[in-house]
Amino acid sequence: MQGEYVSLRPINGRQDYELIAQWSSSVASVYSSGGQTFTTGDEMEALMARHGITYLMVVDRSGEPVGGVTYQQLTYPGNFEVGNVVGSPELWGLGYGMESMHLLLDHLFHQRNAHRVHLMAGLYNKQMVQIFLKGPIKVEGILRDFFFLDGEYHDALVGSLLRNEYYGFLRSLGTSPADLIPKDDKADARVLLAEALDKVTDILPARTNGGETRADIADTTV
Repeated sequence: MQGEYVSLRPINGRQDYELIAQWSSSVASVYSSGGQTFTTGDEMEALMARHGITYLMVVDRSGEPVGGVTYQQLTYPGNFEVGNVVGSPELWGLGYGMESMHLLLDHLFHQRNAHRVHLMAGLYNKQMVQIFLKGPIKVEGILRDFFFLDGEYHDALVGSLLRNEYYGFLRSLGTSPADLIPKDDKADARVLLAEALDKVTDILPARTNGGETRADIADTTV
């Protein structure tokens, strides 16, 4: 999954888990999940496995990890909760978080047949609130006093994005998700099959669902 500034890749070994654990204890985690979690790489790996969380590393054009995106299937198939983090404050505001989330949504809607994507943001996270209010995400409600931060409670903003809304948003921008297989290859495969089936039907009589040929039916029709 390749964008202009960043790409997504799977976790690759112990070093990635240690880096994720480091981010989880930093201020970056406060913005992405509402608090700091002081944990080890081993504990982070076990946590993801226990809760069925898929974590993809966000890497820049040089291949250096700069953050991560997550998705987790909810109760019903096709429903996912997503999240993202950019690890270093020096990289905030450069578009890494926005592009990595765009790549993740492309993957979920265009490759994993997602129907609904669920998002949540603390009302202390100015950038995410702006994304909720200006982008295609539909605001569904507010969870009162959901996060505790800096000695006080903060509400959480809850939103979602449906499959048709996402594709409609992309059409409004004059773009579309990148296909893994070129459209020409798909069309050529169907042509090859159609030609092969035509050759078969030239030799074998067409049969009905009951196994009779058209000739059989013609012979018994009064």
